[in-house]
Amino acid sequence: MTAGKPARNRRSAEQMLVELKRRLREISDLNAAGDVLNWDQATYMPEGGAGARSRQRAILYRLAHERVVAPALGTLIDALVRYGESLPYDSDDASLIRVARREYQKKIKIPPDHVARATAHSSASYDAWTRARLANDFATMVPYLERTLDLSREYSSYFAPYKHVADPHIDDADEGMTTGSIRELFGELKRQLVPMVRAICEQPAVDDSCLLQTFAKAAQFDFALHVAERLGYDLKRGRLDLTHHPFCTRFSAGDVGITTRVSENDFGDALFSTLHEAGHAMYEQGISAALDGTPLGQGISAGVHESQSRLWENVVGRSRDFWEHFYPLMLQPFAEQLSDLPLAAFYRAINNVARSLIRTDADYFLLGVLRPSAPREASPFFDPPGCRASAAKQ
Repeated sequence: MTAGKPARNRRSAEQMLVELKRRLREISDLNAAGDVLNWDQATYMPEGGAGARSRQRAILYRLAHERVVAPALGTLIDALVRYGESLPYDSDDASLIRVARREYQKKIKIPPDHVARATAHSSASYDAWTRARLANDFATMVPYLERTLDLSREYSSYFAPYKHVADPHIDDADEGMTTGSIRELFGELKRQLVPMVRAICEQPAVDDSCLLQTFAKAAQFDFALHVAERLGYDLKRGRLDLTHHPFCTRFSAGDVGITTRVSENDFGDALFSTLHEAGHAMYEQGISAALDGTPLGQGISAGVHESQSRLWENVVGRSRDFWEHFYPLMLQPFAEQLSDLPLAAFYRAINNVARSLIRTDADYFLLGVLRPSAPREASPFFDPPGCRASAAKQ
């Protein structure tokens, strides 16, 4: 072997790595374009745009998926595996090759047609939900929920055999986790937390009526945004918009948006929803811009993501020290409602513990405990098709 060959091989690997990053960035950009359309549908899109929006998003995500599963991409990744193994395990390039290979091996099992159908259904379901929600019309949503279950089971079928039908979905959210491991974890936590919640709920009710007065929506929005910015949410790389159900979306390292909703008669809704989504966004904004456009340039898992959002919303946002600073600032726009209310009373109100059927108002962990441990007859995702209609009504 001549002295020049290793250098040529290294250059070849580096050139292939550049090509891999180019392909991955193109895929990321297509997905981001679809995400922009999704953001618009949830914030500003007129009602008449729903039909076309389903088609538009489906096309973009299908095109992105076709590039994800392209044989040329798989060949390129395979050619880089040995090079990646020669690098330090935790280096960016070694990690990128390893994660890209894992993602390719998963995605290649999913037909592009499924991606298009699932995306179109997601858009149509959201549009129907925005109207059914206002009318408290669950019956309208039953066919959409059944279709969602059908598509979810179809998705799982591409990864058969599995121990549980939910395992492929769980692995997407938290790599390596399964229904079995979650049930084991939640079982131990449930034994300790359920008695704690029960004991708290048996105590005299906390007076939270101070939060249920009339608060101007615009003032609530401005205050929530101010607090999020003070916590570290970078408005040069993000924005806050109104929606029906708050969420956070990363379009790129320089564009991580959040949404909130504002209730005129519930002060905590907008504020804590905004802090929650800001927690997600600050996690994303903290990722190195050098990783943008690659599978490494996003949050590692749903579990870590929620740990960040709940950290800022509850551990920080409902702490006494936090409000010793922000309460005087809050009294400026809301003096009429709160000027006679001591900080201690406000602090107790925002930390009131009560059972709720609304997911965003309920304890996330205990809700998570209920989902995988629900009886099969009440969980249509796990049941034969003939049981779904009756189970959905429950």
